[in-house]
Amino acid sequence: MSYSIKIEKLAREKQRSREIVKEIIDFGVTEQQKYDIIYGICLNLENNAALKEITAVLKNYREVINKEEETDNNSTDINKPKIILE
Repeated sequence: MSYSIKIEKLAREKQRSREIVKEIIDFGVTEQQKYDIIYGICLNLENNAALKEITAVLKNYREVINKEEETDNNSTDINKPKIILE
C-alpha cells in the first residue's frame, strides 16, 4: 500500500472519529457522562499499557457509584478474586 493511500485511509478514519464525537456531543451528554463514555471506550483498548494509563487519569475525574469499580483486580493478593477478560 502506498504512502498516499495510507494517509488517505488515516484521514478518513480520523474524520469518522470526529463524526462519532460530534454525534455524542449532539446527543446532549453531561461532563460526567463524557468521562464515563471515554472510560468505557478505554476498557476496550487492545493496548494494555494505554488502557492502564488512560483509565488511571480518568479515575481522577469520574464520579463512581459502585465502589467495587475502583478496586484494582490486578493486585498480587492471591486470596482476592480475579476478573478474567477474554
